[in-house]
Amino acid sequence: MKKIIYKNEYEAIIKEIELPVDEYYSEPNDIQGKYKTREIYKNEKLNEYIIFNESNKSRIEILNNVGLQEIKIAIGQREYLGDFRHEKLYHYNSNKILETIINLVYDNENNVIVSSFTDDIESEIPYWNGTSKYYYDKSIRANDSLFECYYNDNGELIPITIDVEELDLGDHDGAWIYNDADGIEDLMRIFNMPKYLAEFYVSSELIPEKTLPNNVYN
Repeated sequence: MKKIIYKNEYEAIIKEIELPVDEYYSEPNDIQGKYKTREIYKNEKLNEYIIFNESNKSRIEILNNVGLQEIKIAIGQREYLGDFRHEKLYHYNSNKILETIINLVYDNENNVIVSSFTDDIESEIPYWNGTSKYYYDKSIRANDSLFECYYNDNGELIPITIDVEELDLGDHDGAWIYNDADGIEDLMRIFNMPKYLAEFYVSSELIPEKTLPNNVYN
């Protein structure tokens, strides 16, 4: 009997008795070592089927080989970049028509730190106002993010305020972070994060700069 592992929307493993009736959960699976799949349920019914393409087949070939009917299907590409995992998911509706493209970036503790989407299936360029970022540090807070970032239509950071009770920040409590050098310096000072990561959060880039090849880090 195959063991089912339940996860909530944040990829945290939960017990079956904790499953809300209206929330997604998933069952990771492998198909003969060729595809990694994830079955997404809602209200105890299969709602979406995700296939991570690790072959040379095109998305159309994979889509045509999936025998499921009237189920939403996503075909994903996955890459590992240093400490980060990037998943790009092409979401098809139940009629197998491509509707949206979603980018997710995870840190090395499986936290989603970037989520973005677009329905521009030609250019695949993310909508900046549909991009969000999350910062985690389990040494400060076990489960929840410490701050979130959102961006306007031009990809500029919408100013955020830092209010982390656990840090007892004093004068820094409630500090505003802007898309400028001062904002980068404040993030570095408050969270003791490296410069590349502070620059990443104030920008709308999807992948932290440190993971790019042949890059010079500060």
